[in-house]
Amino acid sequence: MSDYNLVPTEEKEMAEASNFELPELDRDDWNKVEGKVKDLDISWSRAVDEVKAEKLIEQSNKPGGVDPLLVIIREWPQLPEYKVNRKLIPSLEFLISRLAEIILKGDKSYEFFFDEECAWEPTILHRAAEQNFLHVSRMLVERWPSLMYQPIKATIEPEEMPSVLPVEVALENFQDDTAAYLISQMKYDRVQELFLTCKESGEKSKLFFGKYISYRNPRTNEYGMKKTVLAVLNKLMDPHWPYLPKREDREDDNKYKIQQALESVPNDPLSYDFYYHILETDENGRVPDNKVFNQKSVSCLRRIADSDNKEAMQHPVVRMLVAKKWNGFAHELFCIKAAFYLLFFGLLSFALIYGSTRNDPTQYDGPADKFRVICEICSIVFLMVQLFDEIGEMAREGRAYLKVRSNYIDLPGIFLTLLVIPLRFAEVKSQWGFAAIGYLFNFLRLFKFSNVARITGLYTTTLVRIIQKDITRFLVFFSAILIGFCGAMFLALKVNDVQDSYSFPWVMLGGIKVLVEGETLEEENGKEFGWFAVAILLVYMGIVMVILLNVLIAQLSYTFGESMKMARLQYAADNMRIITRTENSRFPCLNFRVKNYIEGDYISEEDLAKELLEFTEDRHPWETAEERIIGVRETMRRVVKGEETDPWETIDEKLTTLTLSEKETRESIYEKLT
Repeated sequence: MSDYNLVPTEEKEMAEASNFELPELDRDDWNKVEGKVKDLDISWSRAVDEVKAEKLIEQSNKPGGVDPLLVIIREWPQLPEYKVNRKLIPSLEFLISRLAEIILKGDKSYEFFFDEECAWEPTILHRAAEQNFLHVSRMLVERWPSLMYQPIKATIEPEEMPSVLPVEVALENFQDDTAAYLISQMKYDRVQELFLTCKESGEKSKLFFGKYISYRNPRTNEYGMKKTVLAVLNKLMDPHWPYLPKREDREDDNKYKIQQALESVPNDPLSYDFYYHILETDENGRVPDNKVFNQKSVSCLRRIADSDNKEAMQHPVVRMLVAKKWNGFAHELFCIKAAFYLLFFGLLSFALIYGSTRNDPTQYDGPADKFRVICEICSIVFLMVQLFDEIGEMAREGRAYLKVRSNYIDLPGIFLTLLVIPLRFAEVKSQWGFAAIGYLFNFLRLFKFSNVARITGLYTTTLVRIIQKDITRFLVFFSAILIGFCGAMFLALKVNDVQDSYSFPWVMLGGIKVLVEGETLEEENGKEFGWFAVAILLVYMGIVMVILLNVLIAQLSYTFGESMKMARLQYAADNMRIITRTENSRFPCLNFRVKNYIEGDYISEEDLAKELLEFTEDRHPWETAEERIIGVRETMRRVVKGEETDPWETIDEKLTTLTLSEKETRESIYEKLT
């Protein structure tokens, strides 16, 4: 499948033998440029492009000449200056797009044109997709839409070079812009066929969707196919448009009312068919109801949750699938798991806290101690089950296990608590230190189950984000100030010969108490601070209590609002991870990914309104059903009709738009003046 990424040997020899340089203009060419500027009233840059395009066409008409589009798309990117410095490719693409636009205005048709000099005989759209020339691809598709479905005309064995479409070339070369555009222009069923196993032959799919969700750019280490992922998700929706029967206009009394009724029908889809099969496939494109489906594979839904593609997480298809699974089985099972953990934590609390009150915790006398025995045994059983569950999750998740922050709390909490058992029978006093730390870790594990309710999940996620973002930065800055203050204060105590009464750790503790309690350092043994030490202390208290704390409060209030918005995304991603962990059971009979699999679902506007429009602070609490439907239509219009700013708009188009608007403004001003 990846063979067509390589340039065949005969093609390399041909490119080396032919010197396809960028056209240079001589004196006669510049005279032509000047004539075009005067006669056609065009800009100098446009005239230069037209003369260059004409020279390319003239060279192609000579014996042994090569098609001008092939020259600029296939050969120019292989020139030495561009092969050495790939950063120059965008500027070359800008030139190629201008020349291609002029060449395509000619009479020659490229609908059935193949590059016969290459062994796999691609179309011109294959070549443009391979180089990620988006503007050229767009022009070709607008003129000849059938090129999107035209496979290569390979003259070699099919096993060595399977039939591929232009979009497959773009995908295999990870050309995000061109792949996303081609997918957006193709029919939804043809796109879905690329990522699904053929039902008739049972062969694996040509492409794996999860590969592009998890793809990272080698140079930047960032996710590099975000636009393509969104384009594929858009093709998992089949909108149902309102049907208006044809009728003959009649002169009757109800004609006006009928016209009003017809005009009131919204020009938007009223319902949709959502397809979930691609999000459930394994690495071979097999869906869960396939007999040879790999149940251990990581689903595309999990890959989206682990990626940074916020738009994909908020996509209607993803959100509806998550809502269906969450409400269907995941939330109930998660609540049961949370209830068992609460029971375990209650038993562990009684066993440790009551045991700490006994002189000899290994002796069990009386009803309370007997109940403590039961609590300890049950706690040990729970801990062993949790340990095996964590080991199983580590084996199943692999490196992904280390990417989940909560997992760094699980294993220490389990091991530290189990370590209390041998230390207790060894009669070591440090058992209570390990018990205290283990108990704290097990308490923090409670926050893993905050997603049982949406409000607790959002607040927990917001709190974690605030601690990571603001508190961490504040503590780093405060630590720097604290060290400077403690050093200066400790040296200032030497002025009055009272340094012996105050150790350096005591000064540091006092500096921390200023932040936490808002109190000054206390003088001990009647030894007073000198004026210099008091001045340093006052400056420190002013910086900490007046400046730092107020800045922290202001920053926390701002971050809270921003974090609540991000918390919704994080909450959705956490739910997706919970679902994928819950449905991928080690036991085949409990694998909910297979048991609860559905290929797709019929979704109405009411269903979308329940999931897409959440009752949050930025929505009116008394919002009517009609207003919610309007909100859904606006959201779906951006997805289905693409009414937002085109994300693939090129710099050329933006500059052209600005130039035209500026020209129109000048013309209107000139007309008013004259």
